[in-house]
Amino acid sequence: MTVENSDTSASGRHRYVVLDSLRGIFACVIVCIHIKGENHISQLEVVKNGYLFVDFFFVLSGFVIASSYGRKLANGFPVGKFIWLRLGRIFPLHLFVLLLFLTFEIVFATIMPGLGGRKPFAFPFTIDAWFAQLALIGIFVGPDDLTWNGPSWSIAAEMWTYLIFALLMRYASRFMIPICIAIAICAPLALPFLTDRYMQAFHDGALVRCLYGFSLGVVAWHLIAQVEKLDLGGRDTLIELLIVGAIITFLAFVGVGALTLIAPYLFLIALLIFARERGAISALLRKAAFVRLGVLSYSIYMVHTFLLYRYVNVLSAVEKATGADLVVSIDGINYVGGGAWMADVLGLILFAGVIAFAEITYRFVEKPGQRWAKGALSRRDLGQQRETAPGGAPRPAPSD
Repeated sequence: MTVENSDTSASGRHRYVVLDSLRGIFACVIVCIHIKGENHISQLEVVKNGYLFVDFFFVLSGFVIASSYGRKLANGFPVGKFIWLRLGRIFPLHLFVLLLFLTFEIVFATIMPGLGGRKPFAFPFTIDAWFAQLALIGIFVGPDDLTWNGPSWSIAAEMWTYLIFALLMRYASRFMIPICIAIAICAPLALPFLTDRYMQAFHDGALVRCLYGFSLGVVAWHLIAQVEKLDLGGRDTLIELLIVGAIITFLAFVGVGALTLIAPYLFLIALLIFARERGAISALLRKAAFVRLGVLSYSIYMVHTFLLYRYVNVLSAVEKATGADLVVSIDGINYVGGGAWMADVLGLILFAGVIAFAEITYRFVEKPGQRWAKGALSRRDLGQQRETAPGGAPRPAPSD
């Protein structure tokens, strides 16, 4: 998913707050998908097919990264610095969550190996898969399946997409838009040959899926100045309602087949419409609660799977101790149970816990990690400046 706040627009106008809010809402839909079980919300087709919101994240990522770094990279901003800053944004929380998973697995192996209905460090929690996910190469190695922190597949795909984008922008910027258009045309044609899951690819075809959405986001960056100038005759609210209705209808009927391949184009249109921020829905999305969801979206996305697993562990223990019906098994995996209404209540408790924990990881992992990465880069640049004078001669040490 995109993890960069939309600080400035391509036209230098302002941060795209509404797009950030949409990202937060869609991250919450992803949480609802994974809560699954017997609750009412997860049975809605719109929620079941909400996995496609990951493609909105990719489109938004291309738009935001191109807005923030496109011209800088074309004008000589070092690719290495760009990648370091990207790693500083995504890696601290990625590492933190993987360490949480690993810590639990070690405790599981040493203290309670007979519990849980599986062996410690058995698939999908194998050591080699942990290191592959840590190194952001899990989408290239191992079986076509999710391991450890499942949502991190998209972070790996984005990181490699960042590198491809940076190299193209640095050395072939004049051809960037034609290349992105070509990718946006070819990717949906290629995906059916790379995976049998169309847009539900998260291993085989994952990088192509990310490149597809990201490229459309770069195209949106190229178009946004013109879109912002359009005079829609005060019909922004109507158009926003129409695109929201189109997305809901699409998700309600799209399923997991070939039709999913057009989802990034629908999200491209939505992004361009809501980037204008002039309709009634945009006004609603600028409210503090939605804005905060946008700020927390990366943490929400990254921590929810770990919390879901541990929550089900706790419910299973309570069920064994009390005999209450709290867990349901679906395809051999335990989820929140207890009947539809009980599952709704238990799911809301979990959802609230995810938001609360996301606040903690945002404040104490995400932001400090980002500051450290920027600080390390600044310290390195300052050290280089002190070592070398403009002409290449040693710079005198500063006096007291």
